[in-house]
Amino acid sequence: MIRALDHAGSQRVFRVLLDALSRPGTLHDLPAGLVDVDVPAPVLVPLALADLDTTLAVLGPARPDWAGALAQATGVRPAAPEAADLVLALRAPRPDEVRGLRRGTADRPDLAARLVLACAGFTSGARLELTGPGVDGTAHLAVDGVPVEVLEALVVANRRFPAGVDTFLVDTGGRVAGLPRSTAVRITAGTGSVTGRG
Repeated sequence: MIRALDHAGSQRVFRVLLDALSRPGTLHDLPAGLVDVDVPAPVLVPLALADLDTTLAVLGPARPDWAGALAQATGVRPAAPEAADLVLALRAPRPDEVRGLRRGTADRPDLAARLVLACAGFTSGARLELTGPGVDGTAHLAVDGVPVEVLEALVVANRRFPAGVDTFLVDTGGRVAGLPRSTAVRITAGTGSVTGRG
């Protein structure tokens, strides 16, 4: 169904992801043409990040079997969401699934999960106000197609920095925004105001 990325392709994706995390709330384009048009854009992230030492959970429909396809392409090992290094959410996770993700600890923040969260776009929906490292003053980000209660759960999960979950929001067109755990997030529209790191 999908093939592993070559070294150059993986590096191109990795650079985009690194840039997205270093400048929270800004939009970046994943490289085009690396996978078939039938492969959802968020799948490109674990294709670039996963390897034999990575555990992966996929939240989404049973068919097609993206977990199996990614395991075959990269050697990644399947895991339950609460135990995974990398979680690919092709559907909106439930708030309890977000709260259950590994966050690491103050001594071992490297044990935290990374979340790849599919969204519909970045033009409407929940409105986020971002501050913190990599943000010049305040940044604003709209997230389409992700229930606000999921974003609220992510904010709560990231309240005890350096523990938390680094998140990549990826839309259907291959645009990506990073929400590192070091970013303070305030949800300003879509619900009551919720503040925290996310």
